[in-house]
Amino acid sequence: IGSPGRTALSDATKIDLLKRNIRIGTWNVNSMFEEGKAHNVALEMTRLKIKIMGISETRWIGSGQSTVQNKTIYFSGNVDSKHLHGVAIMIDETEKHTVKNFVPLSPRVMLLQLEAYCGTLNLIQVYAPTADKDEEEVEQFYKEIETVLKLAKNQDVTIVMGDLNAKIGQGEQDEWVGKHGLGERNERGDRLHQFCQENSMVISNTLFEHHKRHLYTWKSPQDRPDHIVRNQIDYFMIKQRYKNSVKNAKTYPGADVGSDHSLLVAEIKVRLKNIKRHARKARIDTNQLRNVNTMGDVYQEVNENLKNLKAKGDTSVEKDPEDIWMSIKSAVIEPCRKYLKPEKRQERQDWMNDEILKLMEERRTAKTKDQHMYRELKKRIRYQCRQAKEIWLKDKCREIEELQQRHDLHNLHKKIKEFTGTNRKQISYILTDNDGNIILDIESQIRQWEGYIKTLFEDQREQIEIETVEETGPTILKEEVKRAIESTKSGKALGPDEVPVDVLKLIEAQHLDAITALFNRIYTTGNIPREWLESTFVTLPKKPNAKKCDEYRTISLMSHTLKVFLKVIHRRIFQKLEDDISDTQFGFRNGYSTRDALFAYNVLVQRCLDINQNVYACFIDYNKAFDKVKHNQLIEVLKCKNLDSRDIRIIVNLYFNQIATVRVQETITDPIEIKRGVRQGCVLSPLLFNIYSEEIFARALKHDSGGIRVNGTAVNNLRYADDTILIAENMQDLQTMLDNVVTASQHFGLTLNTKKTKYMIITKSNIPPENLYVDGEQLERVNKYTYLGTNVTCTADYCSEIKIRIEKARAAFVKIKKMLCSRDLSLDLRVRMLKCYVFSVLYYGVETWTLNKECEKRLEAFEMWTYRRMQRISWTDHITNVEVLRRMNKEKEVQKEVKRRKLVYLGHIMRGSRYEILHLIIQGKIMGTRSVGRRRISWLKNLREWFNMSSADLFKAAVSKVRIAVMIANLRDGDATQRREF
Repeated sequence: IGSPGRTALSDATKIDLLKRNIRIGTWNVNSMFEEGKAHNVALEMTRLKIKIMGISETRWIGSGQSTVQNKTIYFSGNVDSKHLHGVAIMIDETEKHTVKNFVPLSPRVMLLQLEAYCGTLNLIQVYAPTADKDEEEVEQFYKEIETVLKLAKNQDVTIVMGDLNAKIGQGEQDEWVGKHGLGERNERGDRLHQFCQENSMVISNTLFEHHKRHLYTWKSPQDRPDHIVRNQIDYFMIKQRYKNSVKNAKTYPGADVGSDHSLLVAEIKVRLKNIKRHARKARIDTNQLRNVNTMGDVYQEVNENLKNLKAKGDTSVEKDPEDIWMSIKSAVIEPCRKYLKPEKRQERQDWMNDEILKLMEERRTAKTKDQHMYRELKKRIRYQCRQAKEIWLKDKCREIEELQQRHDLHNLHKKIKEFTGTNRKQISYILTDNDGNIILDIESQIRQWEGYIKTLFEDQREQIEIETVEETGPTILKEEVKRAIESTKSGKALGPDEVPVDVLKLIEAQHLDAITALFNRIYTTGNIPREWLESTFVTLPKKPNAKKCDEYRTISLMSHTLKVFLKVIHRRIFQKLEDDISDTQFGFRNGYSTRDALFAYNVLVQRCLDINQNVYACFIDYNKAFDKVKHNQLIEVLKCKNLDSRDIRIIVNLYFNQIATVRVQETITDPIEIKRGVRQGCVLSPLLFNIYSEEIFARALKHDSGGIRVNGTAVNNLRYADDTILIAENMQDLQTMLDNVVTASQHFGLTLNTKKTKYMIITKSNIPPENLYVDGEQLERVNKYTYLGTNVTCTADYCSEIKIRIEKARAAFVKIKKMLCSRDLSLDLRVRMLKCYVFSVLYYGVETWTLNKECEKRLEAFEMWTYRRMQRISWTDHITNVEVLRRMNKEKEVQKEVKRRKLVYLGHIMRGSRYEILHLIIQGKIMGTRSVGRRRISWLKNLREWFNMSSADLFKAAVSKVRIAVMIANLRDGDATQRREF
C-alpha cells in the first residue's frame, strides 16, 4: 500500500492497514466556526485512531475542501453568509487518496464516496432539524437523504450517520432497530424508523450491549448528578445486507471538543483502496518570469532560437502556415518548458501550536474529574487561541507591509486575498442531468457536457465561399505585430498550444520577422493553423448553488498567438464597423461604460417625471445571445460594411472551422464543432456582436417609432451589449416596438427569455394595469429592476440604490475587517485598502447618483462607521466625529468624492463629441408641463446647488478642464452652500 503523502510506510504499518477494522466516527461539535475547534477534532481523531470523522453543525459557509493539520475536511454549508447548520467529513491522511466523489447537497446532507475493495463506501453525513422546526423542514431533510441514496448502487456499502435529533427508543421491534437503544421513542423517532424501513437501513449503535454511558449521545444543559437528562439522538446506520460488517458501535463521553454531544464511533470491517489518478500534465508557469534571472534565460534562448529559424529559412513565405507555426512554436515553447516549471505549492502555515494542543488534552482529562479545572482550562484555551492567532496575524501583516514597501502590487493583492479568504479554492459543485439527477462519474459528466455544448452551438448553416476575384487587404507590418503583442494582456490562462504572450513580449524587434512572416502567410492564404482553431472551455458557476450545465458560464481558452493576430485584424476593421454602431449602444466600445448607460436612463426618466411624462420601459433579456449568433448572417452583415476581402476570409475560416473541447476536472472531452455564436475570449467578438445586434435594432426600429421625443429625436432604446431597454411614452408604442424587436431578433437567431424580460411603468401617479406580451405570453410588470448592477424603481427613487450600495460596501468591509482593524498594519496602508476594497464597491455608478439630505447623511454615517471600526472605537466611548477624523489624520471624503466625480463626469461628456446622445438627454427639450410646487431633486440640480451655478453656467464651465479643476479645489460641504432654485 502506497502512502498518500508519498512517504515510505513500514511493513508493519502496511500489514496493520490491511488487517484492522476501520474506525468511523460521527460527532455534533456545536460549531467548528470557533477558533481551534477543527484542530481539537483532529486531535481527538488521532488519539482514538479514527480514520474518518463525520461532523454535524459545523456552521461553516459554502462547500469545498480544506486541510487542518494532516486531516482533509470535505464540508457542505450555507451558500449565504449565515453561520448555521453545516456538515463535514474529516479524513485521515492515510485514507485521503481513497476519495472518489464529493456531493455537498445542502447544509444538512452531504455524500462522500470512497473506493473500497468491495466496491464503493458511501458515507452520508447528516444534521437533522431540531425539535423546534416544523414538519415540512423535517420532510425536506429526509428527501435530501433519499436523493443522495439514489446515487449508491445496491452492492455498495452505504452508511448514514450524524445527528438525527430523534429518539428511537429502547427495545427491539424489528430487524431495523436493535434492542440496545435508549429511552422512549418520540414522533421524530417514528419518522426515523420509517426511513430505515423504506431504505433497508439498520441502526448499528442499537445492536451492541454497552453501559448506558456508552449509549447516550447528548447531554442536556439541565443534566445534573441528581437529575440526569441524557438522550440517544445521534445514530450510525448501515444497509441491512452489510449489518454484520459493523463489529462495534458505542459513544466515547470522555472525548472532548466543548460540545454537549458525545462522540459516536463504529468499527467496520471494510478495506479501502487508493485510487490511481492520472498525473497532471506539467504546465508552464509564467509567474516565474518575475524572477529576473529566469526571465533573462528565457529571453536569451527564445531570441536565439528565432534567429536560427530565420537562418535556416524555416519562416520562408513559400512555406505552409502550419509548418511555419510549428517551427515558431517549438522555438518559443522549449525554453518555457525548460525554465518556467511551476513551483511546488507551499503548505499554509498554521497558527495552532503544541502548547494549545497540550492544554486541550489536559481539559479532556479534567472533564470527568474536576469541572472547575475544566472551565478554567476552557477559558485558557480560548485566550491562548486568540494570542496564537494574533501572532500569526502579525506575521501576515508584516509580509503585507514588506510587499507594500517594495511596491509589489501583484503579490500584495494576492496576499490580501489569500489572507482574507476571498479567493478560497477547491470549492465543490454538483452537476445534474436534464431530469435533475446528480451525476457522479466523470464519464457521465463528460457526456453531459458534450451533449450540452453540441446542443448549444448546433445550427443548420451553409458553407460560405468568399469571392476571390480581387483580394484586398494590405500586407501586415512588423510595427503592427509589435503593437498587437504589447497591447495583449499578460498573465492569462494558456490555450491548447501553451505558448504564452508573456514570452512573446520578450522577443526583440529584429526577431519579430518570423511572426510577421507567419501572420502575412495566414493573411494572404486564409489558412489558419489547426491549433489556433481549437479552444478549451472551462466552466465557472454563475451562482453559488449551480447544478445544471446552463447554470455554468463557459470560458474559452484559446491560443495567445491567435489573439495577437486577431488584434491586428481588429485594428484594421474597427473603425469601419464602429462608425455604423448607434449612439444608444454603450457596451464594448472605447470611451463608454455602464455608467453612461445608467446616466442616460436615470436622467431621461428624471426629466420625464419632472414634466409629468410617464415612461414605459421594457428590460429585455436574451437567451444566451452571444452563443446564438448565426455565422451565415454575421458574414452577410460584414460583407455590407466595406471590409477588405482578406479580413472577411479570416473571420469566415475562423468561425467555420473552429472546434472546442470542455475541461471536466482534469479530463478533456472529444472535439466538438462550434456552428454558431461568437467566440468567447476572442478580441473580435465584442465588435462582431455589436455590429450584429445593431443590424437587429436597425431593422426593428427603422421607422423611428415610439420612444421619448427629445428635441424632436426619438430616444427609444438604450443598450449595453445585449442588455437592452426599450422606452416609450405609452403602452401601445412599447408593444409595437417589442413586437418588431422580437421579429427581427428571431430572424437573426436570437430569442427573448420571457421569464427574465420585465417591464416597468415609471410614473408619479397610479395608472390602470396595462399588459405587455411576447408572442402571446404576458410579461411580468415590476416595481423595481436590477439593471447593470444597480437598482431602478418605478418611482425613480434614487435613495434605494444608495442604500443598497452602502450595504454592499459594508459587507465588503466585514470580509477584510481583521486587516482593516489590525494595528499591526500602518494606518496609511489600511486607508488605502479601505479605498481599494470598500469604497470602490460603494462608488459603483456614483456618477449617476442623485442625492438628497437623507442620502448625504447615510453616506456620512457609513464613512464614519468604517473609521470608528478601523480605530476600534465603540459608540459607548462617546468620541465625536471630529476626534475620530483627527485620529485618522484625514477629513470626510465620501461626499466630496461624490461631488467631484459627478462634476468630472459632466465635464467628460460635455467635452466629448462622441456623447451626442448624452448631450441630447441632458440638454434637449422634452415637451410637457411641470406640476405646481417645488421641483424634485434631480441629477443636474445637485450640481447647481453644490456649486451655486445655473445649468447654462455649468455647461459652459464643464467644457474647460481648468475651470473644472478650480471648482473641485473649491468644493464646499452642502451645509456651507447657500441652496438656490434655478
